[in-house]
Amino acid sequence: MSKKLIITLSIIFSVVAVVLILFWTLFALSSVTVQFHSTTMNLTEISQQEIVSAGGFRYGACVLFEGKNKYIQNIQNAAQKNEKLAYLKVLNIETVFPNKMVIHVAEREEVFAIKSNEHTYICDNELRVLQIDADKPNLIEVQGLEINNADIKIGDFLSVKQSAIKRFYSVMLENNRNTAEQLGKFAKIDISSYTESLTQKEYYSLTLTTRQGQTYIINNPNFAFSKKVQLLFSMESTLFSKTSDGNILDAGGKAIYVKEIENEYYFVQQSTEGSQVLTQEILLACRLKVDNLPLDKHINRTENDIFASLVKV
Repeated sequence: MSKKLIITLSIIFSVVAVVLILFWTLFALSSVTVQFHSTTMNLTEISQQEIVSAGGFRYGACVLFEGKNKYIQNIQNAAQKNEKLAYLKVLNIETVFPNKMVIHVAEREEVFAIKSNEHTYICDNELRVLQIDADKPNLIEVQGLEINNADIKIGDFLSVKQSAIKRFYSVMLENNRNTAEQLGKFAKIDISSYTESLTQKEYYSLTLTTRQGQTYIINNPNFAFSKKVQLLFSMESTLFSKTSDGNILDAGGKAIYVKEIENEYYFVQQSTEGSQVLTQEILLACRLKVDNLPLDKHINRTENDIFASLVKV
């Protein structure tokens, strides 16, 4: 090897070494802080240092290559040892160059009071258990949910069979109902199974009871859930807004027509054989239901294949 090549390689190695030393020194994690993005009604007893400590951050590690998901997971799992952390939700961890991190957090909101066996689990929209057997009358009570967890503790996320309940909150947000409106409108959700008459397939339904005492049914929320909620709110607005001489009127002031088939009234045109005007008497004796057309592997259904009807109580 020539002397010139040795000198060139030595210079290159020296420069690389200096760059690496500066790189790891400049970008070595030196501090972690916490920034709240909500109220802290249930987080008053927890300090920022407890949150940072729960993350298990590796000080001195390069912030450019340090994975953040593991720190989020650490903080999430820490609630099983420190129940005060159950209400904490990590929104994200931000890298502040050159060598700092900021944990952005918010307080989890109580949404559901889930009844199971002899316990009531107070949960947020992600079904994280925030409290057990607490008296929370202003939450949405849920009954009939099949929980898979064997031993449930504060800080756990419920694993459930009827997974659409985890989408209830986000679906309501998609339909312009925030947390306060959801809690103000719905008092209870009953979950039950049913068999579709044509295909003989088993599905489950959500029976929603409002705080005004009205009851609505959403069949098979696993299919077109958001569209069904949109239709439900639209029909609710139509059916309970205008009446004349006991008849239910649409937004244009015209009578609404239905056809009775077995124990159900279907919305039809006036010209449909067997149609009749929807009256307040019929409406009050029924529950509004939103469903989809039968799902079969030989039929290509879309989210528009849904309908509303009135089911006799």
